[in-house]
Amino acid sequence: MLFISCTDVKEGPLLKKPIPSLTGRTIRCILFDLGNTLWFRKDLAVWHQVKNTSNVRAATLLRQLMSPISLPDSTDIALGQRLRDATDEQIRMLIRQNPALEPDCGHVIVQVLQQWGINGVSHASGAAIFEALRVRIPESRPLFDDVLSTLRTLQQRGFQLGIVTNRHWGGALFQEDLQELGLLSFFDPRHIAVSIDLGIRKPNPAIFLHTLNALDIPPTEAVMVGDSLSADIAGGKGLGLYTIWKPNPDVQRQAQLIATGATVAANSTLALSECLKGNRSDDLPRGLPIADDDYVLAHVQGRAGKWDQHAQDDIKPDLIIENISELLNIFTEVGVL
Repeated sequence: MLFISCTDVKEGPLLKKPIPSLTGRTIRCILFDLGNTLWFRKDLAVWHQVKNTSNVRAATLLRQLMSPISLPDSTDIALGQRLRDATDEQIRMLIRQNPALEPDCGHVIVQVLQQWGINGVSHASGAAIFEALRVRIPESRPLFDDVLSTLRTLQQRGFQLGIVTNRHWGGALFQEDLQELGLLSFFDPRHIAVSIDLGIRKPNPAIFLHTLNALDIPPTEAVMVGDSLSADIAGGKGLGLYTIWKPNPDVQRQAQLIATGATVAANSTLALSECLKGNRSDDLPRGLPIADDDYVLAHVQGRAGKWDQHAQDDIKPDLIIENISELLNIFTEVGVL
């Protein structure tokens, strides 16, 4: 794989050159991750506000279902936040134990309450409490400015579009969120794979195949675009998809792990020399809600000491981009590139 330096990108002579790793390859389908790929958390204050609302909702339900004497003596906001934190930690542990399977979040709540000394909670009650912790997407995460126009153009050019996402809240409400954001104009619900709805997570090849089979597209004719090295890139490459990494600006320093063997989109302003500075932290970025983020798996594997192996082998994207709109300069027509 070719590595294009930041100097080459800035000077611009490579703008019209073909990407060697795509030359002669047939591409008919583009799959997308969601969090930090198509949408982001723009305003942390807004995020905390809507999160606190859901925390109170969960705490209120918890008090309705449990004996008051069995619960910690605290405000609803504090109780809900404690429940969310404990749930996040339990989910983190389960993903670390089996990265390919989506945890049963209703059972997670039951386990957390057992750790608090509260026994006899039904799975249905646990599932209802977990559902109360849901933060709706349109309230908290806007799309990047170039997303809808890029998807529209790719669709007009004839590309099949799909979504493969690791999420702990799915179902009808998640589909409503996608509709409100305007995404269902470009993604047929049959072509959207959500981990909680299927019980499997990226990088499990089965979740990619769920969408590809629905689209009737072989993996070698598809692209995976996402922000998680372990989930999106390693998972996609394992099936033979062409992989494009769109790193979250807050975690661009992870580029040091794939500094060799990756191609930077010629029109990208992403300065890899800046990405490669700094030391990797084994901890999640401050303020990152674990239970609702698509690239948690990458960090979990980092904490488990598996980065070196993946950095040398699987986690080498074929291309790195900064903005979704850069795809329009790469995929100009369906077929052989």
